[in-house]
Amino acid sequence: MTEIITRFAPSPTGNLHLGSARTALINFIISQQNLSSKFYLRIEDTDKIRSKEKYTKNIIESLLWLGLSWDSEPQIQSQRIEKHKEIANLLLDNNYAYKCNCDEEKLEEKRKFLKKHNLNIKKICTTCKDDQSIQNLSSNYVVRIKIPIDGQTNITDIVQGNILVKNKELDDYIILRKDGTPTYMLSVVVDDHDLGINYIIRGDDHLNNTFRQKYIYEFMEWKEPKYSHIPLIHGEDGSKLSKRHGAVNIIDLKKIGYLPEAIINNLILLGWSPNKKESELVTLEEIINKFKLEELSKSSSIFSYSKLNFFNNYYLRLDENLNSFVDFCKKHHDLKLYYEDDKNKLLRIFEIYKKNLNYYEEILNYINIYFDKEYILSETTNKFDNIFENNFKEFKQDLSKINNWTKEELENYLKIFLKEKNIKYPIFGKPLRYILTKFYDGPSLSDIFFILEKKGSMERLNQYITKT
Repeated sequence: MTEIITRFAPSPTGNLHLGSARTALINFIISQQNLSSKFYLRIEDTDKIRSKEKYTKNIIESLLWLGLSWDSEPQIQSQRIEKHKEIANLLLDNNYAYKCNCDEEKLEEKRKFLKKHNLNIKKICTTCKDDQSIQNLSSNYVVRIKIPIDGQTNITDIVQGNILVKNKELDDYIILRKDGTPTYMLSVVVDDHDLGINYIIRGDDHLNNTFRQKYIYEFMEWKEPKYSHIPLIHGEDGSKLSKRHGAVNIIDLKKIGYLPEAIINNLILLGWSPNKKESELVTLEEIINKFKLEELSKSSSIFSYSKLNFFNNYYLRLDENLNSFVDFCKKHHDLKLYYEDDKNKLLRIFEIYKKNLNYYEEILNYINIYFDKEYILSETTNKFDNIFENNFKEFKQDLSKINNWTKEELENYLKIFLKEKNIKYPIFGKPLRYILTKFYDGPSLSDIFFILEKKGSMERLNQYITKT
């Protein structure tokens, strides 16, 4: 199998979100399908105003938490500006680029003219390249790439197929600004070439850039990489996934108790299927073995939190992930207090309620009633049905004799007692649950007894016995 060199190249202008994580995941998967392949990380931080170190840290932390490790140290784009400028000057010296001193007013007039006459032409500077006086300038100019106006440009994309664009629809974009700094359009190509990238996998919002950047490869006589432009993720309302659809920051998901494997399982199924008839559950190892970019849908996929919750609930219930819950509790602002107070009780609560959880933090909805050390039944509590009242004392006395305090033993005792007394479960169970938790509905009685243990259970039952 041919060695594949791929990369993930985020800009640190915001936190890593689900859409970018999916792009990183697919690049990582492709690189793992061949032992000799590489997966690189580049931080594209040339936007001096918006790029922040905190976002770089967020991106790196998110990728590592997801298990998407990369080869070598991350490439930092801002540290390679001189190399970018060197390539821009080579293009200029070889007549593949030109100097332009058009002011914004002149360029805007050209845009309006093209729009008014419905001309699908993107070249807004058409005079500078032939004006020798401008080409002799030593300052106050930008450098533009010189893309032919005639003919067409073809791109073969693994996902999108063969695409043709007329050259007149491609602009002579700027590669060096007036201050001499390179633009993203130039830097990304130079960096990809120097890393040896031979397979570029990125969002299809970059597809138009590919036609434009293709000419840098051609002019520099560099081997052009293969391309796969993957469709973007949309929210359930059909619009591009954004903050208004909820917490799309990977670290935000980590903080409330989503698991990496759930996020990976969910993201990879957006536009792809492992062809498993029985289940949508798929491990990273299975994904690496089965995934093919050719099978990825061209259409945008819909991200659903309900689907993510489905996967996360499955993975958090696995015994092998119990340590993940423990680690989460130790670091969580509120849960660590419960953990330090009585970690075994917290783990018992988790065992009973985990089937109800979308993510770890939701366990806070169930904890307080079991950790209430001043638990008191309301003085206004009404007596329950006579059947319950007439049998409660005996039930409590027999219950207190149970030494093997397990869910199975407790459940068995309750069934035998109700059967012998010919009592229907709701008549006895609901009042009993209320005495123990102040709620008529909730987990089974054996589960509640299991959580509270014998001492806690009897203390609460004794409170009601004193009121009859």
